[in-house]
Amino acid sequence: MKLYHASLNLRVLKKYHELFKERSNVLLSLADESHEWLAFLNDCRPMINSLIVDSGAYSVANGNSNLTIDQVISHLKIWGHHYDLYFNFDTDFSEGGFENNIDNQIKMERAGLRPVPVIHNFFNEEIDHYVIEKGKYDWLALGSSQSSKFENIAHAVRRIKKGNPAIKIHWFGGSRYEWLVQLPIAACDTTSWALSGAYGIIKYWNPHNPELDKTDYIYVGGRIRDLDPSMHHFVTYRYRKDLEAYLQANFGFSYVDLCGYDDKYNMQLVNMKYYTDLEKRVNDERLRRGIPLE
Repeated sequence: MKLYHASLNLRVLKKYHELFKERSNVLLSLADESHEWLAFLNDCRPMINSLIVDSGAYSVANGNSNLTIDQVISHLKIWGHHYDLYFNFDTDFSEGGFENNIDNQIKMERAGLRPVPVIHNFFNEEIDHYVIEKGKYDWLALGSSQSSKFENIAHAVRRIKKGNPAIKIHWFGGSRYEWLVQLPIAACDTTSWALSGAYGIIKYWNPHNPELDKTDYIYVGGRIRDLDPSMHHFVTYRYRKDLEAYLQANFGFSYVDLCGYDDKYNMQLVNMKYYTDLEKRVNDERLRRGIPLE
């Protein structure tokens, strides 16, 4: 299983590679107008293990982009060979959006492209349509809001694997440890490495946590405020000494580095390390359970 860092910026990628000498898995979006994408494809490609790209459809569906399918096709015909995977321009995110999305899938295929179809309804004929033609699709993606419930995403995975066990599955926006260790999902992605840090939160895999998912959510801020019961404040965290040792050993950070200049950037580095390690932890637990790594 590969976990992809979505919305990654070059500064974080370069610093992470400098610190850990590890190649990262990266998900770009064609709706990203930061102008950094070319460096991901060229100059920084040696820092990247696997590079995939979504079509920007989510941004279009939310009114944050004017990207068109013709622009997507044009980009992928020129640059598509740089990506390990790219996805359909699935701009209808409703449960009844199959007709619109399959039209875009066909248009892209007729242009000579091989986009991964994105499934938005786990319970109608959508999955059957893609798995019935054995050998045509190597990958399917789950992009539905229905994946907010474990039983729904487990149902979708079972249907795909029953129809064609060779198909690999990408789960958009999914990085829940306790779900990933139970399902033969081949890839997923997350923006939480960035969003958590932006809101002053770092994630720490606490070996003392008795739960299967040993993640502790640590709020870093200038003052102690009322927190959700599942969250800890850095200052009063029971395992603060262990956390500080972890931060110092891996990043050379102290508490001050998470509060002052470049605090959000430093927290994003910490969270990127958390999610990179989470991929390894998922795969280790799958091996223990006998769940295919895919």
